Amino acid sequence: MDSAGLKENFQTGLFEGEDGRCFLRCEFNPAEPIWIDVTDESWRAVYAGKSHELNWAEVGLPVELTFSLKQVMRERMKRRAPSYLSRVDLTLKSWGQAAAAVKSDLSNGLGVISTLTWLNMWEKMRPDVRSIFRSLYQELADRRLAGADYSLAKEMSRWKARSDVRQLRHVTTWDVESGSFTSSEWELIREALNREELNESDMDCATRIFARILNETLKRPQQVLSMKKDSLWIAPSGREFFLRIPKAKGQAAEMPVSWQITETLARAIQDYSERPQILSLQQRFDRLIVMPGASGEGLGWMTYRQVDVAFAKARLHSWAQRQGIISHRTDRSINLTPYRIRHTGATSMALQGVPRDQIQEVLEHDGPTSADAYIQAVGSDLMPALERATDRGVGKLFAELCNSYFFKGAVVDQVERRPIHIPIIADEVAQPAVVGACGKDGACTEHPFWACYNGCPHFLAWRDAPHREALAYVESELGRWSEAEGGRERSKLGKDFDRVGAAIHEVIRQVEESHAHEVGQ
Repeated sequence: MDSAGLKENFQTGLFEGEDGRCFLRCEFNPAEPIWIDVTDESWRAVYAGKSHELNWAEVGLPVELTFSLKQVMRERMKRRAPSYLSRVDLTLKSWGQAAAAVKSDLSNGLGVISTLTWLNMWEKMRPDVRSIFRSLYQELADRRLAGADYSLAKEMSRWKARSDVRQLRHVTTWDVESGSFTSSEWELIREALNREELNESDMDCATRIFARILNETLKRPQQVLSMKKDSLWIAPSGREFFLRIPKAKGQAAEMPVSWQITETLARAIQDYSERPQILSLQQRFDRLIVMPGASGEGLGWMTYRQVDVAFAKARLHSWAQRQGIISHRTDRSINLTPYRIRHTGATSMALQGVPRDQIQEVLEHDGPTSADAYIQAVGSDLMPALERATDRGVGKLFAELCNSYFFKGAVVDQVERRPIHIPIIADEVAQPAVVGACGKDGACTEHPFWACYNGCPHFLAWRDAPHREALAYVESELGRWSEAEGGRERSKLGKDFDRVGAAIHEVIRQVEESHAHEVGQ
């Protein structure tokens, strides 16, 4: 909205208009403050092509508690994305419903509620809002509001928000509709994205440019859609090209950063921005990515002055359908989405051996664990496919992949200390069945044998140890577990067996290579 005419009320910290409406200044994006209307019980703001709302009258909480929560939210919303309003709205409604379900009266203050009752409410609340609720309670306790208890807040910090871990499961399982694309699928998509057809419509051109930016930068779709119309920057040398891309999530209070792109994409963006209808919309809404209608008609996103993610996703899916790109895995049209492009790029980085912290940096994840999903996807599903394709061979690609992710130790001559045994000694394995030693100073908390092969840098694999027998043991265990699972879809345990087996293959390859080198001398 236009901030002209707003005057700050230094007593309330709010900004007031001539019509008496009150606004909170949100500096989630310092370069472009957002004004949240807090005049009545429905707090509203427009952000990222959508309207977001926290309706205090509908959350079902007592007036006194609502008053305290409003104090907390006024401070939070100065720095958080306006989409947080909708998330808190859902959280408070879930809390109110949980309190009603366990017959807890919140009107007498939070301090009189027993820990057992809190636990019962916690179980009744939606798992996806528990972490927000916990943070709100913690702040109420810190400010000594509504009777919130600091000791309970500390205890609540140890409660598990979700009953299971779902982190990027569609990536690790290579889900055909939501996970990364295979190389053959992506080659078809890439070819279509880079092909500018004769008399291509503005609508299709905008969709292709959006997808190509996603592919080269691997940023979140909302970041790309939030770029200003002048985000393309060309260095004075004329040989380097950048996009100024806003931050996302927790980093969004920071200024946009410059992200280098190829000259091919930069020239394509320039050609796209020279189209009269595109240029007109860019100037009108100050956004690089604008998506016009088929015949210039007004669209819903224009009301909120930015293309929203859902609209862009639908456009991308529709474009892929019209291109007739067929997946060899499903024999159906490719389900092309912004996040599948992002997942594919991240998985490709993992395949190339890019370290986890670098993947985290490119994707701008708050923590490193999300990047693990892409590495696990490579290790758990791609490796068995490569192994089958090479008939358990030791081709160059297979060896490099193993060396990047699995075996991290060293092949050495026998070291007489802290031996590592095959867990079960079969009849055909010579005694003692020792495959190596531990080179770590101090105690090791990992499981011997399995963790040694599977990425431990301290593992000293003996050159003349029975590694093939170790591989036979792992394969027999995999067969036993597969039979116990009744032929169901591959479990994580089965994939872990694959990883250890792949690591042993790499040890065997290095041993054979060292012997061949000695013979050649």
